[in-house]
Amino acid sequence: MSRFDLYNNPSARSRAASPFLLDVQSDHLGNLISRVVVPLTRVAGNYTGSKVAQDLSPIIDIEGEQFVLETPLLGAIRTSELGSAIGTLRDEQNRIGAALDRLFGAY
Repeated sequence: MSRFDLYNNPSARSRAASPFLLDVQSDHLGNLISRVVVPLTRVAGNYTGSKVAQDLSPIIDIEGEQFVLETPLLGAIRTSELGSAIGTLRDEQNRIGAALDRLFGAY
């Protein structure tokens, strides 16, 4: 498991709107039984792109579909529930890091 790895959302309740979880936890804490993740929610049907605070919740394209990084909804999940990574958003690390900085006050 690595920071910026992308996972399928294991929650049947929230998977339809937010099919992915993004690992944002430091790789230096890889021995913990949990990872801090941020849900990625479909823009279509849930948001109007112009009403999203891009500095806090950037819109990220995944396989041609737009998703909002729901930074304020970050949380922890047990690593045993995440399964295997299905991709990475390492190319978006600057925008993701800026969103986390905005959330925690380092703006």
